[in-house]
Amino acid sequence: MCSGIHAIPSGPGEFPEAVYSFVICDKMNVMIDAGVANSVMDVGFLDKLDYVVITHLHVDHVGALSEIVQRYKSKVIVYEGYSKHLRDPSKINKDAKLVLGEVAEIYGEVPPVDATFIEVKGGEEINLGEKIMKIYHTPGHARHHISVFADQILYAGDSAGGRYNGIPIPTTPPPLDLKKYVESLRFQMSLAPKAVGLAHGGLVHPSHMQEHLEQIISRKYRVTVDIGGGAEEILNKHLEVNYRGLEEAYSSVKNGEI
Repeated sequence: MCSGIHAIPSGPGEFPEAVYSFVICDKMNVMIDAGVANSVMDVGFLDKLDYVVITHLHVDHVGALSEIVQRYKSKVIVYEGYSKHLRDPSKINKDAKLVLGEVAEIYGEVPPVDATFIEVKGGEEINLGEKIMKIYHTPGHARHHISVFADQILYAGDSAGGRYNGIPIPTTPPPLDLKKYVESLRFQMSLAPKAVGLAHGGLVHPSHMQEHLEQIISRKYRVTVDIGGGAEEILNKHLEVNYRGLEEAYSSVKNGEI
């Protein structure tokens, strides 16, 4: 029986904590993001899953979606105009190989998703039973990025950075709209959540968002995170991609514009 909220590692066997999915349990159960195709995610505690919210269509957030939908017959919530890329994920897979390189192979290819889709544009509210789930459009990391706010917890996807070993990290692959990213981050800070769910880091204290904002504005975004082994190798490859996204974005904005 599902109760409470759950942060579930949904990365590959080499680094399960590379990605987190979240489950909100209520009369209507919700999963936020679906990890990688080669995921070790364990959802055996779920007897039903009514909705899966996809914060954005990057390969590490939608990989296991087809399998989950087949198992639970869940409805899939996604930003308007983008469900077509889940039905035919060829663009998702192509972009992943271009941006992530060999890491995309570790994550696996996203299979087509046959589901009932609910397209949203931000501002929607869904009654889960005891909780109300609010959807916000939070562009920047991706133009179609959405976040979820329920029971004073913000599920930010990749719109508020990541966190490992207490260190904030950028989640900013190219192409990045830096101005919109910072606007979305500041908006989410204004919601005053009691906790923040990060797709790359799990459930963290809301002060993380201020730390991450300062990291971006100060341009002191390069970090060293010691987690060891193959996991650290994967994380460092991700970070190099994210650094490149920031560097390209900084080149098009002036100091003080963000």
